[in-house]
Amino acid sequence: MNMADLIKTFRKVIIANELDNDLAFVTKFSDPDGVRSGKSGWSFGACQFDLQNNPAAATCLRAIGFTPEEVAGLKAQSIDAHALEPKLKAGAGIIEKFDAAQLTGCLVRCEAILSRHGIPVIDDTALLALADYSNQYYLSDIDKPGYLVHYLLGLKVPFTARDVLYFKLNSTPYGKSHPGDCKRRYNNLVKIMETAAA
Repeated sequence: MNMADLIKTFRKVIIANELDNDLAFVTKFSDPDGVRSGKSGWSFGACQFDLQNNPAAATCLRAIGFTPEEVAGLKAQSIDAHALEPKLKAGAGIIEKFDAAQLTGCLVRCEAILSRHGIPVIDDTALLALADYSNQYYLSDIDKPGYLVHYLLGLKVPFTARDVLYFKLNSTPYGKSHPGDCKRRYNNLVKIMETAAA
């Protein structure tokens, strides 16, 4: 696929994986860890921007018109997020622009890291599995390759989407505690790619 088609398909993958194909959740706040721990802050958008760990989330909210106090309260999960959802909904167009930048950024980052380390990818499904991982966790490559990059380097063969799934299941705390969700994401990706190829 060319980059435009990859981005369009990746958006479908993200909407399936992050929103369970319900676009109403783009303009609702959700709790990524489910217990309002404040570790992630509230999330929103198709990409489920994580306020605590993704600086673009706060930038997006400020662009919509959220006050610094509101952004800080949402980040710490110390204020009622649902009362602020009308304001979030009014900024749907801005959220869409930030989502598009996030999707493109994930793909460009993954391609750059693979190229820099000479890691071969078997197909677009594997590339989108890596981009989905990066949207969730941010693919690490600062100073030295992150754990997933090391894992892919060690394969010595073009990696597949299933290789990314195995890494998540065996090497991440989330994968070990939520294997069903990791498999759900993988199955969504495979189904979307099969439909795109048909």
